[in-house]
Amino acid sequence: MTTTEQLPDAVHSMSQRLTAEAIGTFLLVTSALLAPAGTTFAVVGLTLGVMVVAIGKVSGAQINPAVTTALIAARQFPLMEGLQYIVAQIVGAVLAMLLATSLLRGLGHPAGAVPANAGFWLAELLGAFILTFTVTRVVVSKVEVGAAAFAIGLALAIGIGVAGAFSGGVLNPAIALSLMFGGLISFGNGVLYLVMPLVGGLIGGLLARFLASPAELYVPAGRR
Repeated sequence: MTTTEQLPDAVHSMSQRLTAEAIGTFLLVTSALLAPAGTTFAVVGLTLGVMVVAIGKVSGAQINPAVTTALIAARQFPLMEGLQYIVAQIVGAVLAMLLATSLLRGLGHPAGAVPANAGFWLAELLGAFILTFTVTRVVVSKVEVGAAAFAIGLALAIGIGVAGAFSGGVLNPAIALSLMFGGLISFGNGVLYLVMPLVGGLIGGLLARFLASPAELYVPAGRR
């Protein structure tokens, strides 16, 4: 008979917390830079809500140096840990800018514009990562059903919104196959539409698992 006392410790390590902050900030900044024009405020707000559900149990989902600074000033967060958080957040933001620059390079559009882009494969990977990272974190952290459905639905909307201007936001190999068979996308492009969401899913799943505590990864013997 399994008891709660037999569950592994639920404390997350500092490396897990810093990784969560970097990922959360990366996705928040990416959504701000790549959201369709006129929707940035909504996309960023929704992304923040999704990250609170996805990584809130890991790091608190501060994902903003200003928030971390405020908590340090109020003596609600240790100074040295806060400084590490801020470094992780800056790393996430810089990576987001590099990604956005790669997608928007040569188009003459500022971040937040809605250009077409030949780098659609990267957009598909990113959109799928947003969705699958959220789904896996929700499953692993055993979020309440209502909140889980809300977060996953928003994650899909954000993924499509961020990738849509570049790739159409397919994010699903099954849909990609149907588009290929229907002649709506070429075979060459279709292969990338098939593969990139799988790569995004692999990265999303592995990072979500890395952030999990031992208790979150525990599976009773009868369910293995």
